[in-house]
Amino acid sequence: MKIEKTAIVVDEAVGLADEEDYFFEGTEKLLELWFASSYGDDNADLRSIERSEWEALLKNVNCEIISQKSNESITAYVLSESSLFVSKNRFILKTCGKTTLLAAVHQVLKLVHDRCGFDVIIDCFYSHKNFMRPELQPLTYRSFDDEVATLDNIFEGGAAYALGRINQDCWYLFTIDAVGVNLPDQTLEVIMTEVDNSVMAMFTRDYGLTAKELTEKSGISSLIPGAVIDEFLFDPCGYSMNGIMPNVSAHSPYDSKNK
Repeated sequence: MKIEKTAIVVDEAVGLADEEDYFFEGTEKLLELWFASSYGDDNADLRSIERSEWEALLKNVNCEIISQKSNESITAYVLSESSLFVSKNRFILKTCGKTTLLAAVHQVLKLVHDRCGFDVIIDCFYSHKNFMRPELQPLTYRSFDDEVATLDNIFEGGAAYALGRINQDCWYLFTIDAVGVNLPDQTLEVIMTEVDNSVMAMFTRDYGLTAKELTEKSGISSLIPGAVIDEFLFDPCGYSMNGIMPNVSAHSPYDSKNK
């Protein structure tokens, strides 16, 4: 009996390990920071920070830069797990999977101060939908309370909210009581689940399309006509793109494993 019981436990453990290896958390963590200089330095610009410096920072988040596109107002980086957008005084980092986004906050604040002279945080937003499998996240990210505690140790005047039913789909948001952004700043998040298998199949290498061809066939290219698009198709599956226009940026990830 003991041997049989042990065998069952081992089989269950193996099954759980296989499930964890297969599952990918598509829900993205989002950090948006706005900066200013108390000295009124109009030349301060986050875009002066070199790509290599962002790459060093992202190692703490457990992701890396794949490619980049720029225009007169923004530099957009496609990451191995989502995207990084950098404009004159705004930093936006979106990461999915098991990334540790909050581990980069202290480094970001130090980098923008030392390299750009930004010493005032105008506004801060950290948000994400509740995770599909929070128990598979790194420890800090398994509970929004723990994420808030981490942010409260960094920022003063923090305020945390849960929008929606916390026992179903909801959206978590942390922000701060600060000067606030006085420019138009809208963010639209669209999350799709239970997509038809025939559609999901397109977002795999076996389907035979290049990343650019997939952007066209899926209709993603028509979402923001005229945008400069930077897309990437992962192996064996998964797709990510950034689209930039003057004063507008867009990001579209797709994980065909579980969406």
